[in-house]
Order: sequence, then structure tokens, then C-alpha cells
Amino acid sequence: MKTVIIALAAATALVATPASAQTINTDGMTGPEVAAWLTKGGYKAALGVDSAGDPMIDSAAEGFSFKVYFYDCESARCKAIQFSAGFDLKTPMTLDQINTWNRKNRYLKAYLDDDGDPYVQYDVNLNAGRTMSGLDDDFGVWTGMIGDFGKFIGW
Repeated sequence: MKTVIIALAAATALVATPASAQTINTDGMTGPEVAAWLTKGGYKAALGVDSAGDPMIDSAAEGFSFKVYFYDCESARCKAIQFSAGFDLKTPMTLDQINTWNRKNRYLKAYLDDDGDPYVQYDVNLNAGRTMSGLDDDFGVWTGMIGDFGKFIGW
């Protein structure tokens, strides 16, 4: 009887595990894999390369264009990505304004370029046991907060 209960519990756990809990490769993800993940989620994903030869993706969410930069790349796999968006404002922001955002918000870091235009970034680790559902969650934080940031700057 004990063996049957253990077998049923194990089978239930396997059935209950969502497909999105799939583990990401321990060496990270490739540009095409991240592009396919974005596309599967209904987002555009124009895959290219940056000036260092690493993958780079142009995408958009919540009405905001953004880029996905890849870091710590070995061969085709990269151990980290960064979602990044910049906003060209007519009136430059002040350091006080951007620091207010940074003090009140945990995940999206913001900074100003030389012209006082704001940029926001969100870094994601892709290795060491990460799952696709974890990546989905990180992306949800990014898409939610980029909308909040847009409201903050009056975009």
C-alpha cells in the first residue's frame, strides 16, 4: 500500500508540473531561444547582434520599445540578459527626479544619459538552475514596471 501511495504522489507531481517549469540550460540561452520565447509569448523579436558580436533583440511590450542585450556569452549561450529601454524627452529629467524613481522602485534601475534622457534596465540571470517559468515571472516584472516608468515620466 505504501508503494502505491508513493507512486501515485510521484505521478501526480509529474502531471502537475507545468511545461513552463522547464529548466534553462545551465550555460544559459541563445539569441534564437530567447527570440522564440518572446515570439511564443506574442511579442515581436527582431534578432540581431550588438557591436561586440553578442545577440541583441529589438522588441516591444505595453506600447514601449525595448532591447534585450546578452551578457556572459560563451559560444552561442549567454548566462544573462538585460531588458533595456530609453526615452528621448523634450525636457531633460533631473537627477532628483530619476533618484526619486530609484528610491521608490526596487527592480527597474534607471539612469540619465548625457542629454538628461532616462533609461531603464532589468537584469536577468539565465543559468544555475533557472526555469522558463522564472524567466516568465521576470518578464512580467519588466513589462509591468516599464508601464509604471512610462507614467512616471509622462510618456
